[in-house]
This record gives sequence, structure tokens and C-alpha cells, in this order.
Amino acid sequence: MAHQFSLGDRAWCPECKEYVRLLKVHNAAKLLQVNPRTIYRYIEEGRIFAFKAAGKTYRVCDSCLLKPSI
Repeated sequence: MAHQFSLGDRAWCPECKEYVRLLKVHNAAKLLQVNPRTIYRYIEEGRIFAFKAAGKTYRVCDSCLLKPSI
């Protein structure tokens, strides 16, 4: 089933299979109380869904961040 990527202020996350809020890396790091480099490592390892927004800027799925597997 094809999904529209964005729906208002939410975007489709193929990992969570639902529409989620996307956070900037520094906001995701604050939420988890970790260094932003940790979030970039999670992205590189495929542990959380992220997409490149502009240039080197990433947006991260907030639901992926809250999964116990992180």
C-alpha cells in the first residue's frame, strides 16, 4: 500500500508503519538526554528512521526514539 509521505505536521515512518512527528537531531538528543552524535550513530546503524531534509540536516522519527530497542 502506498502512503503519502506527509500528512499535515506528520510524516510516514516505514519502521513504525504510521504517521509520526519528525524531530531535528538536537531535539531528539535532548529528548533522550544523549549527545547529538549518538543520534547520528543510531541513524547510521539503522536503529531509527530518519531522512535528510536539506543538505546535511536530518529529521528523526519520534516514535522510533521511544522504542525500547534503542
